[in-house]
Amino acid sequence: MKKMFLAMAAMAALCLFSACGDETSSDPTRGELCQGGLSFDCLADGTWKLDGATEFTEIAPGDTFVTISKDHNFKATPATLHFEANGKFTFTYPPQSAMLATCYEAKTSGTWSVSGKILTLKTTVGNTCFYPKTWTKEVLVTKNGGNIELDLKGIFFLNSEMENATDTEKATTTEVFYISAQ
Repeated sequence: MKKMFLAMAAMAALCLFSACGDETSSDPTRGELCQGGLSFDCLADGTWKLDGATEFTEIAPGDTFVTISKDHNFKATPATLHFEANGKFTFTYPPQSAMLATCYEAKTSGTWSVSGKILTLKTTVGNTCFYPKTWTKEVLVTKNGGNIELDLKGIFFLNSEMENATDTEKATTTEVFYISAQ
């Protein structure tokens, strides 16, 4: 009887350990979540980075030069945009941008939603310099190497820093956030 009990205990332990060994992470990667483009799942619970304002300069028809604005380059310490699954966001400037912005607020928060390819951002805290305070626009989500990029196709969070820019500069500048595809 004792041998039978020990044998059953050994079998139960073996089953328990083998069940644990078979577990694999079934959580999808950010790349998989963003595979179809913009979606709630693509953005939710993600902290996206921003190196600064991205400027597009057309050198010749069909030939564009892309660079981060030298006046608003955060590559050393990127700004961050965190989308919470409860529909709230927090945007945080890097510390060095305090000297660059015409109206500096370290954190801005608000709400976000997605409808098709349209992203809506509404600031609720830290929005004295943000115009418009509610922003709705079609955005672009693409894979670029090991990152997923979220191109706002315009200026929202860096709007106060572009206050003195020309209309041409504003029209050719965008915010491109990125997050690891893993």
